[in-house]
Amino acid sequence: MTLAPILGYAAAVLLIVSFAMQTIVWVRNLAIAFAVVLGVYGVVAEQYVVVAIAVVILAVNVWRQWETEKIGGAARTAAAGAGAPITVDWLLPHMEAVALPKDHVLFHKGDPADAMYFVSRGRIELKEFGIEIGKGSLFGEIGVFAVENVRTATAVCLEDCSLLRVSAERMRELFYQNPEFAFFLVGVITRRLTEDLERATGGRSASL
Repeated sequence: MTLAPILGYAAAVLLIVSFAMQTIVWVRNLAIAFAVVLGVYGVVAEQYVVVAIAVVILAVNVWRQWETEKIGGAARTAAAGAGAPITVDWLLPHMEAVALPKDHVLFHKGDPADAMYFVSRGRIELKEFGIEIGKGSLFGEIGVFAVENVRTATAVCLEDCSLLRVSAERMRELFYQNPEFAFFLVGVITRRLTEDLERATGGRSASL
């Protein structure tokens, strides 16, 4: 058997194995390996259309892998910085800016939870809890991952606000793509629930 068929079979095996992977990171890694082997096969077999296809597959997967690693690295930094202000540099490519006037109702209790928000300017009040959320705060994440997938409070702008919004669909995609991002979100939600529990118990610490 000559080199070209061997490379062709190897590429096919890599492609099939990638379908069996459970995490997106391994899917990307195997797709990159598949593209490399496919490209070499194209060169050896002088099938330059195949080479071009391999280059496109390689470029797309390398780019997406870089995006995933960038998000994971920033999430590790954010999660490790206990007590440091929350930053969203690592989420900015996935967020859109939203400007809202004073007294605007962002969402009502019971509405579908379709996004998480970051306050870049202004103050938001969660009516049912009597809580004010200011600059540098994330909110809306609990509803996105709740079983009922609905808002647990009404959010109203106490003044003109500038927010950054990331959709629930994009959050879930990032959650499943990157374990580090998932752990960061779990930490944010746990901290929020702990704070709510302490308020409900009159400031006494509680553990579950």
